[in-house]
Amino acid sequence: MTTVTSQPEPGSKVRFEIEVPAEEVARHFDTAYRHLAARTRVPGFRPGKAPRPVIERFVGPEAVLAEAVDHLVEAGYDAALDQTDVIPIDQPQVEIDTTTVRQGEAVRFSAIVAVRPTVSLGAYTDYPFGLEVAPVTDEDVEAVISELRAEQGTLRPVDGRGAEKGDLVAVSFQGAIDGEPFEGGAAERLPLVLGEDRMIPGWEDNLVGQNIDETRDFDLTFPDDYRVEELAGKAAHFTVTLLDMRERILPDLDDAFAASVSEGQSLEQLRAEIRDALEQRADAEARHQMGDRIIDFATANATVELPEVMIANEVEIMRDELRARLAEQRIGIDQYLEVARQTPEELMGELRDPASRRVKTLLVLSAIAEQEGIDATDDQIAEEVERQLERYPDEPRLREYLTSRRGRSYLRMTLRNRTLVDSLIERVVPSVTPPEPAPEPESEPTGPAPEPQPAADPE
Repeated sequence: MTTVTSQPEPGSKVRFEIEVPAEEVARHFDTAYRHLAARTRVPGFRPGKAPRPVIERFVGPEAVLAEAVDHLVEAGYDAALDQTDVIPIDQPQVEIDTTTVRQGEAVRFSAIVAVRPTVSLGAYTDYPFGLEVAPVTDEDVEAVISELRAEQGTLRPVDGRGAEKGDLVAVSFQGAIDGEPFEGGAAERLPLVLGEDRMIPGWEDNLVGQNIDETRDFDLTFPDDYRVEELAGKAAHFTVTLLDMRERILPDLDDAFAASVSEGQSLEQLRAEIRDALEQRADAEARHQMGDRIIDFATANATVELPEVMIANEVEIMRDELRARLAEQRIGIDQYLEVARQTPEELMGELRDPASRRVKTLLVLSAIAEQEGIDATDDQIAEEVERQLERYPDEPRLREYLTSRRGRSYLRMTLRNRTLVDSLIERVVPSVTPPEPAPEPESEPTGPAPEPQPAADPE
């Protein structure tokens, strides 16, 4: 069995002294030969079938030694983590004299690893704030009913009158600035619901009263903060033709309508159901907001020296998260930087402050969880792994990650922090029914893109 001793080093580091016994060293040499044989084409032998002496002559003894050292160092370091409660926040710095590594003899090496720094906690209870639940008004209830009626409504072609707010219309239009068309300033058949203000302010107002096949001309100025910088503040001329118009016919607001959209049989029962659902949602949102405030309160009152490696790794994670969000919109990171007029270095600098805040938050929550004796169980972690794999069944990289040491460590941190924040809320505002999980800071995504790469496992 691999033997391990550890001792603290300055600067939030730990030194492992690791001894791998002779029989395990021999096993790692066996693994090295097998891997080299599988990767090396040796004339006259099928892949993986060349004898050891042939492999060693073909690739050289140095290659065999390097491969064996890689395996024994990785296994020895894993054993050190298994035998101690050390949680690394970076890759280890390994010290090994390869000239002493021989088959049939024990091997000793050192590994120095950065670990989570000490957190000095301040106040994280007795908050100067409470649960602030927004009241549900009659207007809120009626707004939901209006949405339900709109969903149940039907569209009917209309003629003989001008367009009104709420009508679904189809228009063709052409825009010009200083007599010249501009990109995105024309459409052959654009559907619009008048009054939803999808276009620039005032654009749809010019269509009110317009008849089918009528063409209108009008001038408008783009807002100064318009998303397309080249158009911001510019005066444009538009020519718009109304091609089609339909009005929405809403169902009568009666008990029959109520029965068609809910389990209740009357309009009053429907209103009661909606009010109850809105109040539950308001309570859940208030708890989420309080969870955020508790996290901010505890973090602001704590003191910790943030390791540079954690900040740098978190910046990388945030950049990967941005890349994934852009990819969902079919936007490349280079295209984004061009529009934002940023260099990659400037983007990384911009992410540094939020990354630092995220790292501090994770460290503080970990320290509070230790003080409160809160942790996630193996069963909870296993359930979360299964839930994630059911959600993304065709992602082998995600499966590999979630079942790895690092992946399970991340899930443990996430579940523990969620339980911690919920418990801190419950101390102040006990709930009658189990609350929805309170928010916890996400240090990494668990979806399939990008592949999770946590900055640290700050447990």
